[in-house]
Amino acid sequence: MGQNLHQQLQQASQQLHEAQETARQAQGSDAQLLQQAQQQLLQVEQGLQNAQEESGSEATENPQFQQAYEQLHDTRQQLQEAQQNNSDVL
Repeated sequence: MGQNLHQQLQQASQQLHEAQETARQAQGSDAQLLQQAQQQLLQVEQGLQNAQEESGSEATENPQFQQAYEQLHDTRQQLQEAQQNNSDVL
């Protein structure tokens, strides 16, 4: 596996953790934190897309890539639910 791909996946994974943490902190209350988590997820998605563009199937077949992509999707769903709950409260 290329060193560059490995670094990109590590970075995406780290950013994903930060986004998940931000989403947890925002749960049910803080619209600004939800927005921040949304931005972090966009960065993760961009990082994964870059890795895919540069490394092709080597990236998409990588278990770390697949896991990061699944977590990205799950976290995005959690965020959408949290935003929905926030707008219900308002």
